[in-house]
Amino acid sequence: MFLASEGLRTAAMAIGMLCLPLAVVVCVAVPDQLRDRRLRRRGVQADAVCVERIRTGSVVVTAIRCEFQPQTGGTVRVTVNSPVIPPAVGQVLRVVYDPQDPRTATTTLRLHSNESRKTYVQQAVLVVLVATAVVLALLS
Repeated sequence: MFLASEGLRTAAMAIGMLCLPLAVVVCVAVPDQLRDRRLRRRGVQADAVCVERIRTGSVVVTAIRCEFQPQTGGTVRVTVNSPVIPPAVGQVLRVVYDPQDPRTATTTLRLHSNESRKTYVQQAVLVVLVATAVVLALLS
C-alpha cells in the first residue's frame, strides 16, 4: 500500500512540474487572447497598406507595420503579426481593429485562424493536468 501511495505522490509531483511551464505559456498568451476576443466581438475591418516588413535576422518576416484609415478618420499606423505569406511593401492587407482604440488591430487571417485559438487548447490541457495532479495527490 505504501509503494502505491508513494507512486501516486510521485506522479502527482511530476504532473505538477509539467503544469508550471504550461501555466507560464498560458499566462503570457492571455493578453493576446483577450484582444482577439474583443476584436471578434466588436472589431471593424479595414484595408491597410503594408509600409514595412519587420524581420527576424535577415530572412523571416515576423511582423508587418501597416497604415489604415479608421471610420473616425485620420491615419493609424500599427504593427501586426505577419501572415504566412507576408505582403510586399505597398500591398494591401485586411485588418480588424477596435473602433474604440484603432491602435488595437490584427490581420483578419490571424483572427480567424487556429493560431488565435490555440490558447484555449493550452488552457484546457492545463486544467486537465492540474485536476489529474490534484486527484493523484488526494489518492496518495
